[in-house]
Amino acid sequence: MIAEETITAAALETSSLALSLRLATHDDRGALIAMYLSFEPKGACLGLPPRKEPQFWLENLSAFPNFVVVAGERIIAHAALCSDAESGEVAVFVHQDFRGKKLGKRLLVELIAEARRNGLKKIWGMTELDNVPMLLLARSLGFSPGADPREFFLTL
Repeated sequence: MIAEETITAAALETSSLALSLRLATHDDRGALIAMYLSFEPKGACLGLPPRKEPQFWLENLSAFPNFVVVAGERIIAHAALCSDAESGEVAVFVHQDFRGKKLGKRLLVELIAEARRNGLKKIWGMTELDNVPMLLLARSLGFSPGADPREFFLTL
């Protein structure tokens, strides 16, 4: 489990807004729902995030480690590691107002660390082919492409 970590704005190449990365809690549910209700594009990859009623999807994710990036009272990015005993799927979502600021990278690095802390042997993710930033990010962190060009895998 990570301790709350303050990420300086300069390190993220963003405004003077102080951001923090931490494990999500049940108390974050309302702020997460608010983020996803204004999130675009909705249903961009395999129907995620859901177009309507994200609370049901978030409830299903609550059984797994979830991380959030918070700016003030607002959640601006979310990531989850859905795993079984040996492998896990990573999912990273950054609100459109905050993309291009290395938040996705910081979250994916944290998901890799969480997978290692949990003794997973492999993690994987999937995105649409037009999400070039995510595909490049995954490769930069050591992920290999899968048979399906939308997939990426990392052996831990």
